[in-house]
Amino acid sequence: MLTLNDIINANFRKSNFSGYKSEDVDAFLDLVKDSYEQLIKKNIEQKERLTALQAENEELQKKIEVLAERVETYRSEEDDIKNALISAQKLGDASVREARHKAEIIIKDANIKADRIIGTAQSQIGEYEQQLEEMKRQVSDFRAQLMEIYRQHLTLISALPTVKQKPAPEPEASQEEPAEAAAPAEEAAAAPEEAPAQTEEAPVEAPQEAAPAEEEPFTLDVTSFEPPAEEALPTRDVRYEAMDFGEGNAPSQNPESPIDIFDKHQPQ
Repeated sequence: MLTLNDIINANFRKSNFSGYKSEDVDAFLDLVKDSYEQLIKKNIEQKERLTALQAENEELQKKIEVLAERVETYRSEEDDIKNALISAQKLGDASVREARHKAEIIIKDANIKADRIIGTAQSQIGEYEQQLEEMKRQVSDFRAQLMEIYRQHLTLISALPTVKQKPAPEPEASQEEPAEAAAPAEEAAAAPEEAPAQTEEAPVEAPQEAAPAEEEPFTLDVTSFEPPAEEALPTRDVRYEAMDFGEGNAPSQNPESPIDIFDKHQPQ
């Protein structure tokens, strides 16, 4: 291969006949030399550029390798992330299923307990209603018995005879006369079942010698059977409701006869 020096130092032999002019040949050689120099410069530049490109290529290759490693890392991480997401989703689904199952169990147990409590409450309500009815019946029986006893007492009280007070004997009267005057009173007291009108028809005879004293009828204070209003009664555990015998049944608060009051409240 020709070099630049070969082109510059080239010599041509001269011919005897017509040949090329030396000036043309030298001019052409100069042109060739310039062109060759340019080619050499371009070649050198291209080699330098190629070297730079090779170095850049090597750098890029290294970067590509690093990027490839990172891509592989990212791919592996992506796989790990995908696996983690899949595991999390599976775990979430399992947790949701377990939570739903537990919620169903809790709701079922709560419904069972609620039904049991409602059933127990209903049975207790039935028992309490039966006890209440029994208490009402006992209170009604007790009230009827108490009213019957009260009626009997009123009947006995009304049947008591009204005895007139005997006059006071004079000091000079003999002892036999008061004894004779007391005999009719004992006979009247021995017959309590007789009507008050009959006892009034047979009054006690007073002694002839004694002056007749003012007669006062015998009366029985029914209110004496009631406890004093001021007396503080001890506190007791009241298991039953207060019994109401009706407004105006108290003998001390009603001027009517107790038997009339009792008969008025009896069912027709």
